[in-house]
Amino acid sequence: MYTFIKRTPLFLYAPFFIFEIGVIVSLFYLFSDSITITTPYITALLWFFSVGVAKLYYYERNLTYTKQLQRLTFSFGVFSIIICLGDLMLSKTITFSPLLLAAFFAVVFITKAAAVSLLFWLRQNVKSFQENILVYDSKTGKQFVRDVTDLKRTGYNMTVADKQLFEENEFSKLIETLQQNSINAIFIPFERLKKLGWHTRNLAWEKEIKLFFMANYDTVTFGDNPYFFGLTQIVRYRTSPLDDIVKTILKRIFDVLFSLTIILVFLSWFIPLVALVIVIDSKGPVFFTQTRPGLHGKMFSCIKFRSMKVNKSTEKSASRNDTRITRIGKFIRKTSIDELPQFFNVLFGQMSVVGPRPNLTSQHKQFSNVFKDYPRRMYLKPGITGLAQVSGARGGIEHDLEMKHRIKYDIFYIRNWSFALDIKIIIRTVLNVIKGEDKAY
Repeated sequence: MYTFIKRTPLFLYAPFFIFEIGVIVSLFYLFSDSITITTPYITALLWFFSVGVAKLYYYERNLTYTKQLQRLTFSFGVFSIIICLGDLMLSKTITFSPLLLAAFFAVVFITKAAAVSLLFWLRQNVKSFQENILVYDSKTGKQFVRDVTDLKRTGYNMTVADKQLFEENEFSKLIETLQQNSINAIFIPFERLKKLGWHTRNLAWEKEIKLFFMANYDTVTFGDNPYFFGLTQIVRYRTSPLDDIVKTILKRIFDVLFSLTIILVFLSWFIPLVALVIVIDSKGPVFFTQTRPGLHGKMFSCIKFRSMKVNKSTEKSASRNDTRITRIGKFIRKTSIDELPQFFNVLFGQMSVVGPRPNLTSQHKQFSNVFKDYPRRMYLKPGITGLAQVSGARGGIEHDLEMKHRIKYDIFYIRNWSFALDIKIIIRTVLNVIKGEDKAY
């Protein structure tokens, strides 16, 4: 097993974001007496809408002073238009004097200039703000190296690799090169995509290595949000749509809100009721916690209502007519009530509402050796429910083929995630619970 040095942590950029947002919030607070508006917070929301459209608070590697000035100008333009329209249409609600507007823009401009200048200095001089990348030696690769060098402030430390290093029989040498140079990302010419072996593409599944494709400015590429370093077009090879940090954050917000709602509205009174029935039915604790592999194989304590008699064979999966299952256990397993405490796992950040189900540790060890795709299930956080479960691939594993079937659905979910798919899975889960499932035992 190989490991890589982690790339630049996102939290390193948090001070810049907090500083800039803090200045904006302070300005609105100081100017609140000079703004005639229903609430100053509405004005703040209008500003954040404007900068969101302009991507003013993005700190990407190909950032330049010119690009920041363009974004700042666009933000000012959108914000000014909204304020002016509001002043004309809702004169009794919004008043924002031109002088005050100019003063606001001047402070924002100085704040942004200071933040960006400091960021550029850190990328040039501090290792934690830099990133080591491997560039495929080619015509496009040479152009990319020149473009990055000309930009000066990317923070990229480039290692150029001969194409032979990407051959399948040289894979061990490629891994050695990546480790020796602490490489975080690989840049490969777009025209090599069809000839690129899966051994290289699979590096992206490790999630410590980012894979990018380079193309000339006039090449039609694929993927979302292509961007440029000079004249070189760059496209990210995404293993999952959730490689996008914004989508990951939105999914996490949904998880927190959804789990809090379930816990406060439903579980707050339902847990004591189920607990009472479990205690009356059999001796033992109300909850059963079991260590299971989660995101990237990291172990966590999965919480469930106890549905079995206290026993020492907890690493053995349940089977139909399992004698370990209690009378009430049969009902709560059939209706999936035993899984409800896992909303606390979701709230703690160990699980997601929707994702690949966490299997037993013994199953993890067994099937990791049988199916090479099995570890890929842990690319995302495990879920309370998942695409495999609502598609009938649930219950005990009697044959290896059943696990292969689950892996297929899990990989599809990872590669094709969307909010619409999550909502569909949640709805199908509820409907399946109401109808009942033959493999729920």
